[in-house]
Amino acid sequence: MSQTSTHPALKWILIVIAVVTVLCVAFIVLYGTYPADEYRVARELHSRGFIIGYDWRDDNKIWRRPIRVTGDSQVITSDDCRLFFQLPRLLFLNLVSCDMVDLNLDEIGNCRDLQFFYCNDVTRFPVSELKKLAACSIWHIYVDSNDVDFNDSDLEEFVKFTHLKNLDLRFNNTGVTDTCLEYFEKIPTLKYLKLPGASITPEGVEEFQKKRPDVEIHLE
Repeated sequence: MSQTSTHPALKWILIVIAVVTVLCVAFIVLYGTYPADEYRVARELHSRGFIIGYDWRDDNKIWRRPIRVTGDSQVITSDDCRLFFQLPRLLFLNLVSCDMVDLNLDEIGNCRDLQFFYCNDVTRFPVSELKKLAACSIWHIYVDSNDVDFNDSDLEEFVKFTHLKNLDLRFNNTGVTDTCLEYFEKIPTLKYLKLPGASITPEGVEEFQKKRPDVEIHLE
């Protein structure tokens, strides 16, 4: 075979080697970043009746990861909670008309990016669990559980919430008084506070607004 005829063959061999190399690298990257554990947890939660939402953001170009969990008319167990917090990219936890008696947020520190915690029309909410939300970057908390009594001591731990912007707590708030406002003064990011039915006086609100005019407060 002449030297001239070997050049095209060598060229194609090099092209094949380059293509195979690129494909191998792509496979390794895909395999190495595949969130197998997150998808397994998502499937398990789905089998328990939860709705799973996936990432839509532009900065995640390869895999859509589970970032939202929604439950409706379910009894929330401690085992459910264990699964929630095995989703490290969880941003939204939304529970509607659920029985919350076994809510356990002990492992919530595994979800540092959690931003939205919604519990709408839920029952038997364990208020002592709220303080554990400070372990994540929570922005918005909404809890509606009118069958639960709430008081000032339940709010004391909120001074540890350093990212919180919106707080809407719809418990039986008659035990919440002017005392709690000193806790909210110390949350630098707070912009919206709603405590319907609280026993907070107009004088207490006025004094609070002098110190924190940037916070919108509602008691109805």
